[in-house]
Amino acid sequence: MTTSKMILVALAMALAIGLAAGARAADEIGPAAEVKSLLDRAKDLGAKGQLPTAWWDLDKRYKAAREGAAGAATWDLLRRDARGLVNRAAFIKEMRERKSGMEALLGRFDQALAEIAALHGLETAPSLTGSAAAADLMTRLDALNFGRQARIDSLTVANRHLTDTVGGRFAVQESTITALQVQVSSLRRQVWETELRAGVAEADRSAAESVLSRRQQRADAVAAIQADFGPEKAEVSLTPAGAVVLQVFGLEFGVGSAEVRGGQDTLLDQIVAAVERFPGAQVAVEGHTDDTGTREANLRLSRRRAETVANLLAGRLDWGVGEIVATGHGPDRPVALNATPEGRARNRRIDVVITPVQ
Repeated sequence: MTTSKMILVALAMALAIGLAAGARAADEIGPAAEVKSLLDRAKDLGAKGQLPTAWWDLDKRYKAAREGAAGAATWDLLRRDARGLVNRAAFIKEMRERKSGMEALLGRFDQALAEIAALHGLETAPSLTGSAAAADLMTRLDALNFGRQARIDSLTVANRHLTDTVGGRFAVQESTITALQVQVSSLRRQVWETELRAGVAEADRSAAESVLSRRQQRADAVAAIQADFGPEKAEVSLTPAGAVVLQVFGLEFGVGSAEVRGGQDTLLDQIVAAVERFPGAQVAVEGHTDDTGTREANLRLSRRRAETVANLLAGRLDWGVGEIVATGHGPDRPVALNATPEGRARNRRIDVVITPVQ
């Protein structure tokens, strides 16, 4: 072999070795190395001891991804979860080192409990704080709820007797029961809000801020939607689970009919605009009636009206058939007394339930 050929062979071998080394280096700085670095950082911050379930789960998924040659989507998810674990571990470490931060968080939690207690004419126990104070308040709120439920049960029994003996007084008694049921529903909603606040107070700072931020954004959206409709057309509320409920009183149907009367395109467009505020949300339409007529007939009518509205909204939103669920509840879920024309008009409504993406 000539000297020139030997030089060319040596250069080719050197180039091959360089390319192999470059491939190994690229692998070492790829997504696996980034996730491993984040795991090590979380471990240094104490995640293995303070957040053991999250740490071991992420470590297991990381090892499985290494062994299974995972794709880019899997590594993106691992990177996101690893960064979240680092942030949570850093927050816990900071709170453990800065006692004042935990004291401030506990103070806000106790203040929230005091405000909820005041709404029901109660006071929080001065000797209790944190989860103990929340448990004590929940017990007393449950007692209030139990008392109201006992009144409902008692009135129900008395109502059956009055139906046979008094006759005309039945409607008055039924209205009282309905009013108490509305109060119980309100109390349950406030208890749910208490549970939500307790969960937020016990969560880490970043998670708590995220939950409160989403809830505030939805509360702002609810206020804006309510302003668009006005109180006569609809009432808009936010459930403890984060769903937005539009109780629409303004849609008009013919007596005993499921067809929407003409001239209501503006109101339908307002409902569509409310749905479009929450991209990707699930939407359900619920029909309701007053207690005039038989329950079975009202159930059928409320379901047909809900289906009509669901189809109209799906067409305006350019959604497919069946994407909006329609159900009918007849007279079973009143929001006002059926003893007056105004109350019956409020109970003849369409509820549009919007469940945003979490």
